[in-house]
Amino acid sequence: MPADMRRGGKWLGGLAILAVVLVLLLLSRSCDDCGDTAAPTPEATVTSTVTATPTPVGSQVGVSLDLALTRVKQTGWRTGAHDASEQDDKPDGDWTVCFEEVTLSEVEFAAVSPGAPCPKKDGKPIPWPRMPDVRGLTYDDAVTTLGTDAGSVFLEAAYQDEDADDENNLSGDYTDWTVCFQSVESGRKLKHAPQVTLHAVAAGESCPRAKGLYKDPTNDPDYVAPDPDPVDAPDPDPGAGSSDEGSGDGGGSDREDYYPGDKGGCPPGGCYNPCPPGGCR
Repeated sequence: MPADMRRGGKWLGGLAILAVVLVLLLLSRSCDDCGDTAAPTPEATVTSTVTATPTPVGSQVGVSLDLALTRVKQTGWRTGAHDASEQDDKPDGDWTVCFEEVTLSEVEFAAVSPGAPCPKKDGKPIPWPRMPDVRGLTYDDAVTTLGTDAGSVFLEAAYQDEDADDENNLSGDYTDWTVCFQSVESGRKLKHAPQVTLHAVAAGESCPRAKGLYKDPTNDPDYVAPDPDPVDAPDPDPGAGSSDEGSGDGGGSDREDYYPGDKGGCPPGGCYNPCPPGGCR
């Protein structure tokens, strides 16, 4: 082997030995550091408060205000309520929700009192139904016409001396009776489904001209019989008249003894005989 190559190989070998020594020194120092390991420095923990966004519970229109408020409060939302009509009354828990307005953190309800219909818009008047004119209808048709706008519908007889008693046509005994009078005037608002009383007569009968009359006037406790018609006095006897005493054949005679003769005629002083002059046939 040439001398140059021998010198190169020795140089490379020396480098390799030097590299190994350096590695061992590094490992040795690293191991020394292991024995003196210091306690780790605690890291600071930063806590941030995050407000959860409430989750809506869905529409509460049509339910009671008390139930709607309870449901919404359970989700963390703030709540409020007011009168849905123009009256601006303070709503109670049994009112019915008509409208609701939802913001990022609050729900505002607009409600009406029990039995009231919702207005067309929040703050508008309540559209109460109005009493129809059911006079002339049968009792059955009248009850159907009123429907749920009225409360209980009662029937009574229009005549004082007739009997009728029913509610909402339950008995079915007065279905064809004719309504003559109604306790609620037609066109009046039926607020909160008021009670209505109908006065009627049996089918085929005529209505009285006023409520409270008797079909037979003599049944009225205050009835007074009219005075009887006076009896006409008999006509006087057309033949009656004053009698004169007269003389004849030497003496006076009264009417009973007078005879008119064949030709008839009246005696002096008047006639008592109904026959005309000339005689009776």
